[in-house]
Amino acid sequence: MGAFVATTASAGKLDSLRALGADVVIDRASADWGVSDVDVVLDVVGGDYCERNFGVLRTKGTVVQVGTMAGTPPSFNVGLLMMKRATWIGTTLRARPIEEKIALTQRFVREVLPLFDTGALRPIIDSRFALDDAPAAHEHLESNQTIGKVLLTL
Repeated sequence: MGAFVATTASAGKLDSLRALGADVVIDRASADWGVSDVDVVLDVVGGDYCERNFGVLRTKGTVVQVGTMAGTPPSFNVGLLMMKRATWIGTTLRARPIEEKIALTQRFVREVLPLFDTGALRPIIDSRFALDDAPAAHEHLESNQTIGKVLLTL
């Protein structure tokens, strides 16, 4: 969609992300992410990443918090938010009224699904497991070696 994409991931996934088209890939364990003046940060992790997100954000940039896989940060310097005059948006689909969910789904169908038809977007499937092998699928997910979705087939 025309964005310059910088992404963080574990070291073993960086080459795959480059191959998928990321402009910059960063080892999330690195002390210095090596980027700055980022317009928008999309964070699914939370936790200690919150402070790092605002560290790389440009003045008047935006952090969109869509997940908290790492939990809430042990402490957060709200001064970073204020100094950057940043916007921090928290969002989830689950808590929205049904009317909003319907409207968002319809917009997705109109604006995003056609991109799969043209090939501009494609699903990234890591692996498929039979439903009976669901425990093995979970073990695979827990290994943190996946790139893309793990599917259960019926």
